[in-house]
Amino acid sequence: MLKVTILGGGAERTLKVEGKLAEPSVSQLESAWKQALHAGDARRIEVDLSDVTFIDPTGEAALMEMIAGGARLTAKGVYSEYVVDRLMKRAQKSHAIRDGRNGAGVKHSAEAVKRVRRLKVD
Repeated sequence: MLKVTILGGGAERTLKVEGKLAEPSVSQLESAWKQALHAGDARRIEVDLSDVTFIDPTGEAALMEMIAGGARLTAKGVYSEYVVDRLMKRAQKSHAIRDGRNGAGVKHSAEAVKRVRRLKVD
């Protein structure tokens, strides 16, 4: 099950994604993305994947298109941060990223960064 909530207004909108981002629910995220884009007044759209539990290849493809369209992905948690990092690296290789700020658009929680560093050392 997937839940997408559009938050905020004005200069920034957030698409909060919860649950499994997998076929056939991916169209729900794509619809919310288009709605946020067509609202017109948002300068930046953030896709918060912190509460995502699974992403299939169809979901990854949709997120790659959003990255190419200027979306900023955010994540908190080991799984979602791993997926976002992997997608951002793919996007960098394909030159799909418009904004290279803050780790190519990824926001990391301080605790998750510590966990990843520990994993790399061990």
